[in-house]
Amino acid sequence: MKELTLDQAIQAAIELNKNVSEKGLAVGFSELEKAVQDFESEGYPIQTIIPQGEDASLGFSLKRADGKKFWEIYSDLIRKSLCNSGGELHKLIGSGISTSVGAVLTAIVSGLGIPVVALGVMIPIAVIIINTGLDAFCAMADKKN
Repeated sequence: MKELTLDQAIQAAIELNKNVSEKGLAVGFSELEKAVQDFESEGYPIQTIIPQGEDASLGFSLKRADGKKFWEIYSDLIRKSLCNSGGELHKLIGSGISTSVGAVLTAIVSGLGIPVVALGVMIPIAVIIINTGLDAFCAMADKKN
């Protein structure tokens, strides 16, 4: 996976979002799995994409996960930040969903403190969130608890 600029990542997110809209979320999970494998094969530790302040030891669990399992673990990590209804990130993601996948991608990367080298991994995450919807994404946490 070559490093992407934010503009390249947004364009890739638009393309993936179109593909997911046509073929379903399984495409997003498959792309997520591939992006994580590419990220690690470039020598970046998976702990790099764990949001600031979260449990870095979960990186081991993430390494062994396929796309869907990775999503389950990772979405639990980011849910607290994204689903705080009074929080800035929640507002940014909510307004971004109504505008574009690029806005959601940008909000996730900047709001969670994810390094730019991880843009390739964040693309399918943003696409999955936009296709799930923020309210449904947050409701999944309520069902688990």
